[in-house]
Amino acid sequence: MLAAAGIRAALGAAIRGKPWGQPPRTPQSPQGPDLEEIMRQFRERMGGMLGGGSGGGNGVRSRGPGGFGWPLIAGVLIFGWLALGVYVVDEGEQAVVTRFGAYTRTTGPGLHMHLPVPVESKQVFNVTGQRTDQIGFTTDNNQVIDNPDESLMITGDRNIVEIHFSVNYTIKDVVAFAYNVRSPVGTNTEPGAVRQIAESAMREVIGQRQLEQVMTTERVAVAQAVEQLMQQTLDEYGAGVLITQVNLSSAAAPQEVTEAFNDVINAGQDAEAAINNANRETSRIINEAQAYQGRVVREATGEAERFIAVHNEYRQAPQVTRDRLYLETMERVYRDGNTMIIDQRGGAVPYLPLDTVTRRTTPAPAAAQPGAR
Repeated sequence: MLAAAGIRAALGAAIRGKPWGQPPRTPQSPQGPDLEEIMRQFRERMGGMLGGGSGGGNGVRSRGPGGFGWPLIAGVLIFGWLALGVYVVDEGEQAVVTRFGAYTRTTGPGLHMHLPVPVESKQVFNVTGQRTDQIGFTTDNNQVIDNPDESLMITGDRNIVEIHFSVNYTIKDVVAFAYNVRSPVGTNTEPGAVRQIAESAMREVIGQRQLEQVMTTERVAVAQAVEQLMQQTLDEYGAGVLITQVNLSSAAAPQEVTEAFNDVINAGQDAEAAINNANRETSRIINEAQAYQGRVVREATGEAERFIAVHNEYRQAPQVTRDRLYLETMERVYRDGNTMIIDQRGGAVPYLPLDTVTRRTTPAPAAAQPGAR
């Protein structure tokens, strides 16, 4: 670059008629520029920059004692190229060095050197820092922004649930992390392998459980199952990633289906209440029927025993039994009637207590009601 700048300056000065270190010439006549003079001055300037001297009027340069320009420039360029291969690895980091694209070595913290591009290249990774992926949501100024494409999932009982969870992981094998899986961390436009595996594992685990269990009692079990499934899948891929924790931060029904979900819960509660009422009414009817059955059986048994007893008495004294049955029957028939029975077999005139009959036919006055006027 310095040589090119010198060439451009020499040409400009020569064209303007102001060579370095010489006063400007006054033109004698309106003639064009002297090309031979320009070329001679250019050769002199270039020879001075490169350490050579003028060999005579024929324009052929000869090397003097100071002719070391080209080796010096070459040495500076080579030294600068080699200096590009010096790199520093910080604490907690590891560097992976490749030669023409093939892995050669791994270096730890400290000052190192490799052959510069295009021979060798390096990639430096933080192997102790924890990385976090948020699936189903993002946070902006402490505000949670939902991502429906990732958060909405279907449970085993065909319900929709909104899942927000995060995955923490570190690098356990830097070489595998760098070369076995393309883009394990991902970019702003393309999700990484860890994020895709996390979403797939969560959908599989959620699809095996009921909505109520996911929202209440099995949240810890869901996170543990997702962590195990992710680690197993990443190990099969040889991703060199260690999953440290899966945190299920939110599991709820979406706002769009909350009312329908509440209606389902209320309908279930109403159905359970109706079933309980029906069972209670059934128990009452069964108890009443059993009580009625016992009463009827007891009455029938009593009547049968009474009939058997009367039959036995009748067999012993038929006439007395017939008279007794007749009298008892007539007593029940005329119990509430105003009737007087007269035996016509006697010869005396019967005494009729008419005043008693009259009192019996006159209804008794009703009892006064409390508070009646």
